[in-house]
Amino acid sequence: AKRLGKPLQYWVLWPNSRDLLKLLVPSCSWKIISGWTNHSCMVTSQKMIEREMEYRGSKSDNLSVKEQRVDGHRCVNLTYLRYALMGFERNYQIRIPSNQINTLRRSYSSISTNLCNLSYNLNPWFVTGFSDGESNFTVRITNSNSVKIGWIVQPVFQIGLHKKDLKLLEKIKAFWGVGEIYFKEESCNYMVQSLKDLNVIVNHFEKYSLLTKKLEDFKLFAQIVTLVNQKEHLTITGLHKIISLKASMNLGLPKSLKTAFPDITPAIRPKRSDENLLNSNIDPNWMVGFTEGEGCFSVRITKSSTTKTGWQVQLRYNITQHSIDKVFMNSLVKFWGCGKVFLRFRENKVDFQILKLKDLSEIIIPLFKSMPLQGAKSKDFADFCKAVDIMKVKAHLTNEGLDQLRKLKMGMNRGRES
Repeated sequence: AKRLGKPLQYWVLWPNSRDLLKLLVPSCSWKIISGWTNHSCMVTSQKMIEREMEYRGSKSDNLSVKEQRVDGHRCVNLTYLRYALMGFERNYQIRIPSNQINTLRRSYSSISTNLCNLSYNLNPWFVTGFSDGESNFTVRITNSNSVKIGWIVQPVFQIGLHKKDLKLLEKIKAFWGVGEIYFKEESCNYMVQSLKDLNVIVNHFEKYSLLTKKLEDFKLFAQIVTLVNQKEHLTITGLHKIISLKASMNLGLPKSLKTAFPDITPAIRPKRSDENLLNSNIDPNWMVGFTEGEGCFSVRITKSSTTKTGWQVQLRYNITQHSIDKVFMNSLVKFWGCGKVFLRFRENKVDFQILKLKDLSEIIIPLFKSMPLQGAKSKDFADFCKAVDIMKVKAHLTNEGLDQLRKLKMGMNRGRES
């Protein structure tokens, strides 16, 4: 092989020689268009079924894809890898930087094979339940001189979590096969922004419906996505419709849009009757997903003058929501067949709690063992099960058992480092 007409002096065998590449390379037609001029060594391509290939980290099924191998490549510096595959960019007849090459399918990812396999195990109702707790449907409307109408409309679906739940976010991304994950300090944010990808999200929630008040925001959001699909956002009339719908979502319009569009009337917000909310058909997998997002397994230890140790232990399974969901929260009592709902008036919050050891042991724990939690909360649940076992044999009435419970409590929830 030669580089710019000169032979390479020092040959080093690449460690991945004859291994599958972990990226896609351009097709032959692309190379012709781009002006392949240097010696490219040998790249072999063959058609095969993806599920029969070696490690790829791909999510698609029964799709014919390209397998890429590098045979016998040697070089002075490993940075020449992209040149062996593509040719030097400065020699292209048509300048296309290598970092702008588009893959054939967005379903390819860098997630490991094991993680992709785990994503297949996510139940659709789990994803909906988790989204009911942690997701957000928003629409960005910003002023811009780059479009004729003067305003850009960008619907966005997102889920923001602490970085310790990154693996769960990757599973959800793999489940849908769309979107990207962004990082900022201690948080990670899964976002879906392209119209094609948003259609995947909308189709999912139309089949596996949200149950909380978030369903109302979704219905408005879905109408906006439909208007954008129909190019209505490129007209003044369509833009006004979208702003009207946005005015009824979440916290309404920001001050800047209220000033720019003072005559907009908020759209009628879709509502569910109290009877419908109380009789919500809750799938067990939805409950597991909702608990992953909003639930809490906790150990409470307080001073007591009525116990021999001087301390009282209370185990608690708890779900907290904004008070606007107080009617729906009563449907959780119906689902579990136990527990109570408490309204916190000053904080505008509502809690569903199960405190009885019998209920925790015979109802709560069996469900989450048969349908496991998928994120960091699974570790809290494991410790919670240990606490229940200690309580069942009344070891909490001894100093030794109490110390064990204190140790478990210190490492759960916010006390857990990772």
